[in-house]
Amino acid sequence: MTGYWLICVTKANFDIDRANGFQHQGFKAGLANKVKKMQPGDKVVYYITKIGKFGAIAEVVSGYYHDDQHPIWPDKREIWPARARSREILSLEDGRMLDVKKILDDLSFVETKDNWGIYFRGSLHSLAEEDYKLIESEMRKLAEPIPSDRSAESRIPSEQEAMKAIMDLPGLTGKSPHDRIGEMLEEIGTRMGYNASTRQPVYPDRKQFHLDVAWLRGKNPEIAIEVQIGGKVVEAKEKLRQARSYNYRKTAIVTEEAQLEKINELFYPDHDLMKFTEAWSIVSVYRMYVSGKEFLRLFAQFEESRYQEKSKLELR
Repeated sequence: MTGYWLICVTKANFDIDRANGFQHQGFKAGLANKVKKMQPGDKVVYYITKIGKFGAIAEVVSGYYHDDQHPIWPDKREIWPARARSREILSLEDGRMLDVKKILDDLSFVETKDNWGIYFRGSLHSLAEEDYKLIESEMRKLAEPIPSDRSAESRIPSEQEAMKAIMDLPGLTGKSPHDRIGEMLEEIGTRMGYNASTRQPVYPDRKQFHLDVAWLRGKNPEIAIEVQIGGKVVEAKEKLRQARSYNYRKTAIVTEEAQLEKINELFYPDHDLMKFTEAWSIVSVYRMYVSGKEFLRLFAQFEESRYQEKSKLELR
């Protein structure tokens, strides 16, 4: 039967363990009886004290053995002779470790949430399977690689690829590319600090003209957006013309590449509307949306920062 363990280590010792591939588990002689319960196949979660984060998972590959001749860590006061061998399963980079506060409410062994630190005292604790699986699941999410500039994920997709990707995006409810792009633009506008909405009446007191998306500053009109995928371009133009008459500062039309020439021909005679209108590609809207999601995920690491006593600075 698989056992699950939590070990609490300093960041300095964790860095040594990581450099060594998490080959050893070492504890004080007084914990020998507890270490003897470790069996091959058991899982070990590393919790780093002071910074309050889970950094790695290892698997035990041997039974207990005693070694008081070969130090693992540079601590002259203690050689940590109660040992078992292990191998790395998962290790997170410093800037991507799992903050314990994110899952604190769901850890069964943390009974008093206001004083949770007491449950991480001491160097070795047994873990319930449910707690291990929660920690492992959350750590694996953070271990997913960030696409590099040369990766397939970061290259500019074709319009057809972007359209398919939009239909596969999680969290959107629209059944058509038109409706999903509207939802994406509403979310993008909200991220940028606008009061953003879909199906916004151009004139609040008249309901016959609805913009696909509107970005407002409070109640003040800022950017009117029409999503033109199929349908009649002339109707989209009329809605944007009405938006300009209601003092929207800018208008935009999201369109397929094949429609751009037709849109130019239709908009050009209306010089005022042409002057204030931008054409946004489906690809650019898709990239703006997914890039914003990634930015928010990374920025959340900074929001998790807290005041704490430090002996040295570490990169986040």
